Amino acid sequence: MRSNTRSTHRPTRRGRSALVIAVPAIAGSLVIAGCSSSGSSSSGASATGTGAAPAATSSSGSGDAAALAAGTKNVTGGNPVVIGVLYTDDNPIGIAPEIKSAGEAAADYVNSHGGVGGRPVKIVACNGMNNAQNDAQCATQFVNSGVVTVDGLDGFWGGVGVSIIGKAGIANQTLPISGPEFSAPNAYPWEGSGVTASAAAASYFAQQKLPSACAYQDIPSFQEQCVDDFQKPAEALGSNPQLVTIPPTANDLSQYAAKLQQTGAKGVLVVAGSPATPNLIQAAAQLGYKPQWILPSQQPSFFKAVGADANGAIFYDDLVDSSDTTNQDAAVFRAAMAKWAPGAVLDAFSIMTFSNIVTLARLGDQVGGAKITRAGLPTLLGQIKNLPQFMGPTLDASKHLAGLPHALHTGAYLYQWNGTGYTLAGKGYYLVPGATG
Repeated sequence: MRSNTRSTHRPTRRGRSALVIAVPAIAGSLVIAGCSSSGSSSSGASATGTGAAPAATSSSGSGDAAALAAGTKNVTGGNPVVIGVLYTDDNPIGIAPEIKSAGEAAADYVNSHGGVGGRPVKIVACNGMNNAQNDAQCATQFVNSGVVTVDGLDGFWGGVGVSIIGKAGIANQTLPISGPEFSAPNAYPWEGSGVTASAAAASYFAQQKLPSACAYQDIPSFQEQCVDDFQKPAEALGSNPQLVTIPPTANDLSQYAAKLQQTGAKGVLVVAGSPATPNLIQAAAQLGYKPQWILPSQQPSFFKAVGADANGAIFYDDLVDSSDTTNQDAAVFRAAMAKWAPGAVLDAFSIMTFSNIVTLARLGDQVGGAKITRAGLPTLLGQIKNLPQFMGPTLDASKHLAGLPHALHTGAYLYQWNGTGYTLAGKGYYLVPGATG
């Protein structure tokens, strides 16, 4: 899970009941690990970030302490709002311990700023380990621990955990990488994953009047992202994007770079796991083919391998990048992580988890903390009005992805890499064409 740091995972078709793993790196079955429960303290949290990266930095001291100082109101007692945090660690397939760290940091931040409508947050964290049986155990722990909603990510959760917690009336707000996480009755995702990212790419290329293509590894969910989430919105905007398929086992990507060049595409969305993405860009550069790339975020190894050929590439995310110095929420996130989860990686997973918990606190402030209950939360989530998502847009239940009335995140941010940092690409935030509202 650490290979691509913003939008590493892709959803399967939203209406599909069976789980199809989007990224090979998160598939598989491992030895079951125990789940853990904690309060808001981040002591003992896994923080394995080991260095700064353009798209995934390690939290450290910053000059943003003032962003946390104003309006501090500590909440320590009373009936807590219990939030389940699903993460992965201790396995060779893919890990994201920063999800746990960010969840605990978010709880500390919220509790130091009035709680959820006056109620403290308690985190129950569980390591799914990309293992279906362990996910079932996590779901059972969440049910038995009084959890009202579940955040985080695990590869098999959509096919296992969503239905288990749904039977107990618990809302599911994990990163949607499979159909149930978008379309189950208890699914209320606050991110759009590959749906919004691909549509944003289509909108950007149309705005820039660039003939486009989508290159994807031949995996069902990747194909769906290119066809349904990119090609169809692009066609609705008057474009005719081409598709280039890459076998998952391909090592030499020069022939696929040549196929892209032959399409005449001036803009290319890449939907592929590592190491296909850097290899494709390197192969294209060797052919003298340098389109406008739109990619999921990458680790330092990508920028080291690709070098100057990465300059100008665009990376996508549902939420504001943590390095964005113009966004106040991003400053709060950096400062909170530096204070309560020092050393944890600042990436899409930690941003997502922190954002979900703070956004829930904002909802509690709107409606009153007493209404944030297991029985009451799904109704509230279905009636959201003008709720500012932390590090994201304003959410409203009247505005949602087509056919998905609970999927309220209807756009994505595009950031362009200039060799040393990021700037918003084009108009920055792009709505999904055809989203309701």
